[in-house]
Amino acid sequence: MSKMQQFEFHHYTTPPPGTSPRTWEPLEPGITQMTLNSDPSTGRVMCLQRWEPNTRNEIQNFVHDYIEEIFIVEGDLRDLKGREGGTVWRKGAYAYRKPGMDHGPFGSEGGCLMFITCTPVG
Repeated sequence: MSKMQQFEFHHYTTPPPGTSPRTWEPLEPGITQMTLNSDPSTGRVMCLQRWEPNTRNEIQNFVHDYIEEIFIVEGDLRDLKGREGGTVWRKGAYAYRKPGMDHGPFGSEGGCLMFITCTPVG
């Protein structure tokens, strides 16, 4: 059974009474992440990730052991993997990545905000 907290609608920066404040945590220069909800017993996480304009991530290849789903809420994200310029994904783009999928690096010219879920398997 999931131990994620149940919340009614509220502004993401003002969590319901009795819960911990949510803050933007730095991941890499120009990239921050805010956890919206998580289940420590399973490792499932839902978060927002924010990239400042003209940001490239330092990690060149991402490979993880969980399912990752990403929805671009606003802005742009460029796929820099092995291509000059790469494909640009914009508001409304969605990615579903199975465990073990190699992806990255990425960059953002105008900045972006993404909603991300990470779901462990097995």
